[in-house]
Parts: sequence; structure tokens; C-alpha cells
Amino acid sequence: MKIEQLIRPELTNLKPYKVYDFPHKIKMDANENPYEMPQNIREAIADEIFRHSFNRYPDPIATDLRKALASEFDVDPDLIVIGNGSDELINYLISAFAGIDAKVIFPIPTFSIYGICSELWGTNISAIPLSENFDIQTEKIISEMKSAKKSIVFIGYPNNPTGNCFSYQSIMDIINCNANSIIVIDEAYAEFSGKSFLPLLNEHENLVIFRTFSKAYGLAGLRVGYMIAGKEIINQILKVKMVFNINSLSQKIALILLRYKNQMSDLIQRIIKERERLSNMLDNISWIKRYHSDANFILFRTEYDSENVFDKLLSKGILVRAFNEKGLLKNCLRVTVGKPEENDLFISALES
Repeated sequence: MKIEQLIRPELTNLKPYKVYDFPHKIKMDANENPYEMPQNIREAIADEIFRHSFNRYPDPIATDLRKALASEFDVDPDLIVIGNGSDELINYLISAFAGIDAKVIFPIPTFSIYGICSELWGTNISAIPLSENFDIQTEKIISEMKSAKKSIVFIGYPNNPTGNCFSYQSIMDIINCNANSIIVIDEAYAEFSGKSFLPLLNEHENLVIFRTFSKAYGLAGLRVGYMIAGKEIINQILKVKMVFNINSLSQKIALILLRYKNQMSDLIQRIIKERERLSNMLDNISWIKRYHSDANFILFRTEYDSENVFDKLLSKGILVRAFNEKGLLKNCLRVTVGKPEENDLFISALES
């Protein structure tokens, strides 16, 4: 017997998602918040850890965290599901609503997990290339929606790795399209853009909003994401959700960060300010084309081989993300907005 004979067909050509950890001094590759928690917040977290009941199972539906988020966004807490990062929620949504008779539609380039989870569940994929100015091709997406028996459309807003928010009207045209489709707006970077489709949730029963604590709130290491959607969608997600999917400490620490929202907002504003300064510095380098960003990272194209630029930056201890794919990302790199001193060292390394 060979193990290969036992594998589900959907997994045969699926490659594991790999995260490469290169030796570095400054990490600017994963769109993380570069700032450590302020001391008073760390003390509040330390106090929670000291008195936390690690011997008890977590609240399976994260009641307190859902209530806090519901108050924050003025929605019913029953319309929120907490996940072990947004990745888990993407997987739940596809497992509940897709399958072999459905189609998952998304623009490319975008967050790769949409495609990976779709392949995992044996769902048909329709990846629609962005236009030359990194906007969605609305008519092509709508055509795919109408040709499918049912579909899920994933739209990053802002999009990763391009960093921009797509045309609002284009997305509205997709939401209003008369097709059997769930429209997912992934707002992982919404705190940096100030833009959201959340106010439209009550008007569209097929609309789903994803948010996360990983980016703006600096909780990438604890994996706390959440989705907000209509009751009928939430009911189906609860059928496939693992019972104790989000650990109790992550729930408590996310609650603490919401309590200190104003202080975290100050850090977010510092990142936005640095994004604009870093953008201006990139614009002054003649061999670089910098693209507009609404997120906490910047995509840029070089006149040289991007892998060579990546290697030279790494030799100076600076880790960024390199793309050297055919098409829109040819010779592109993505840099996370860091602290001022990190951004200065990055620019200095580029200029040298």
C-alpha cells in the first residue's frame, strides 16, 4: 500500500503554504504592527495571565469579545463569529457554502489563502487578473458570478499585496449583481484605510465582512479574527466551526486591547504618518516606482531584478517580501511600514 493512494484528489497538487524565515535584523515582510504594546497595556495583559484559568476550556462562542465588538460596530453580537485568525474563517465560509458545484471568485494578485482553501475543498476557482492600475475588472467578475450555479467572491479592501482600495462603485456593482453569490469584503487593513463596507451590512443579506486583530492591534501572534454577517450566514458558519476554536487567553487579550482602543489608535496614526513619509522617500529614488497604499505596507517596482534587490537588502539585515512573478508583480517588492528608524535604514540600504 502507498499513502499516495489514500490522499483526497483535491490535495494531490496542493502545495503547503510556506513561510520562510531568513536571518534578519529588521523585519518588514509580513505586514505586522512594528510597535510593541505600550507598558500599561502589557501590565494589564500580565495581570490577566497571572489570574487566568488555564485549566478551563474557553468560552466556545467568545461571548464577552463578541459583545464588545458589537458595541464597537453597533451590530447584534449574534452576527459575529470569532476565528483563530481570518484564515480559519475563510476556510469555514468555503466549507459551508462552496463545494464541487460552486465557484470561488477573486481578483489576482491577492491574499493566497482564498485560493488555497478553495483547492482544499475541491471548489472551482476563477481568478480574475487586476487591471494595469490594480483595480478589479468588474464586468469579468460579474460574468463569472452569473455563469456559476453559486459562488463566493473574495475582495480584499485594501488588497494585499497591492495595498490599494478598489473602486467603491465597482464593488457595489458586484454586491448588487443579481446572482447566487456571497460577497466577502476582507477588511484586514481597514484601520489604516479608514474605509469600510460595514454600514451596508443590513442592506445586503449576502454581504460578509472580515476583520482581524493581527494587523492594527498587533496581535498577529495570538490569532484573533472575526467575521460579521447576516443571521442566516452566521447560522451556517456555526455548523462547521470547531467548538473551542479560539483560546481563552486570546479572547481576554483582545478584550483588553479594545479597552485601550484610543491608545492603540495613536499607534495606528503613527504608522499612517510613517506610511506617507516612507512613500515620499521611495518617490525620490529614480529606479523605483511606488504604488499608492491604503494599508500598512507599500508595494513598489524596481528597474532591477527584484530577487537581487531582496538579496542585497537582506545582506544588510533588512527583510522585505519579494515578488518576481510574471505579469503585474514583475520585479515588485512589498515593504511593511516600520518604525521611523527602521524606515530610514531601509531607504538608506536601497539608496546604497
